[in-house]
Amino acid sequence: MSYQDNQNPLEYRRLLKLAKEYREQGYSVTINPSSDKLPTALADCSLDLIAVNEKKVVAAKVRTRQNLSCNGSEDLRKISKSVQQLPGWEFELVVTNSRKKFT
Repeated sequence: MSYQDNQNPLEYRRLLKLAKEYREQGYSVTINPSSDKLPTALADCSLDLIAVNEKKVVAAKVRTRQNLSCNGSEDLRKISKSVQQLPGWEFELVVTNSRKKFT
C-alpha cells in the first residue's frame, strides 16, 4: 500500500477504511493499482482502489469535498464511462469530509 502524492491524508485514511470494508466482504483489494493491473480501457485512469470478487469488480476513487473538482469533474466522468464499458465492473465515488467547519 502506498500513499499517492496527490492524495491528502483524509482521503488516504478513508481509502484504507474502504479497503478494509471490501476485504471484510470477501473482496480481493488492490490500492492504487498500476496501469498494468488494469484493463486497457482503464490504463490511463487514476484509480484509488480495485475490489474483486467472483461476481464483480469495483473501481473506486476517494475524494474530499474540497478536492472533488480539483482534478476536474471531467476526470471522474471519463473514469465512470470507461468503467461502464466493462462487463461486471462498477464505479464507486467515495466523498469524505473533514469534521472541521470551513468558513
